[in-house]
Amino acid sequence: MTAKPVLFSEDYYRSIVKEYGYSPFDLQRFDFDLAGLSQNELNLRYLCHHAADLYTAASTSSRIVTTGFGMSGPPHMATASHIMKMVRLQNGGEKCQIVLGDLDAYNGRGRSYEFTSELSERFRLFAQRLGFDDSNGILRNQRDHSEALTNMYLLGRYTQENDFLTAEEDNHAYYVARGIVDATMTFRRRLSLALMASDFVTLGQTHEAVLVLLGVDEHKYVRFAQEVARRFDDDAPLSGGFTLAALYARLNSGFNGHPKFSKSIPGSGISVETPNDEILRLVQDDNCQDPASSPVFQLMHQMTYCPHEDLMRIHQDCAENNHRWNSEKRKFADFLVHVKELWP
Repeated sequence: MTAKPVLFSEDYYRSIVKEYGYSPFDLQRFDFDLAGLSQNELNLRYLCHHAADLYTAASTSSRIVTTGFGMSGPPHMATASHIMKMVRLQNGGEKCQIVLGDLDAYNGRGRSYEFTSELSERFRLFAQRLGFDDSNGILRNQRDHSEALTNMYLLGRYTQENDFLTAEEDNHAYYVARGIVDATMTFRRRLSLALMASDFVTLGQTHEAVLVLLGVDEHKYVRFAQEVARRFDDDAPLSGGFTLAALYARLNSGFNGHPKFSKSIPGSGISVETPNDEILRLVQDDNCQDPASSPVFQLMHQMTYCPHEDLMRIHQDCAENNHRWNSEKRKFADFLVHVKELWP
């Protein structure tokens, strides 16, 4: 039987919030600004946070935002939107790190070492062209960061079998059915997950607070790192006393019925390799009148396409599928082509 995708609908969001105790980013409960982003804009751009209020309690000099991307293939536009979010946070005064997951894709996705190494260098240039300032932040791969690799080994002593088994993404069966990942938590997948946790923990050795920016489908990765760090004892040369918080982005519904944009699922999204005429076709053919289910509208509010105040008007135009919506889609297709052309 073919595995059905878990669609990241509002019902999914609510179930995750309820099960894991995250705080919803609604107007009533999200009561602080971050990096020059107002409460209203944060409500729109992100789904929920976990302990981000504790993160903001730390001084700006002692805290850092981090995110990362697996080097499994050229980026799609949802990935570009993620980089744009980091640029906004950096421009707002936050110290930021982007990790280019070359070893993650080498182990977790079975890509060749040469492929991931070359791709990480192209990602580096792409992030810079999108506005990330690596002279004022960290933009690095995994293979050259020996401290995180060493710390991965050190934290291994404090991991337990169940940590790995409970860290599977909710769409794991869907990815397995398409040959994207190993069906079981193999050793190479454990290495990939442990190194991701080490990336978080390593920052916690020099910062009071670490804020991880991820998609909500990856919320279990942060919990994995939190559980491991909580077990550090006097024998551990690592400190678990830092705040590990998370800011979860809304996920972009994929085209053609896929649950989200994915570099590993052909046809699920618009990537930097999508021909210009195909970008225009995909954007114009999205006639969904439910903005929450429209891949195009979702991508508009994920990217720094326009001020968030304008999105309220565009939301209404999408719902009505009127002439303004059709005009906006043509403009947005041009915007996506511009972003695509920044890819080296």
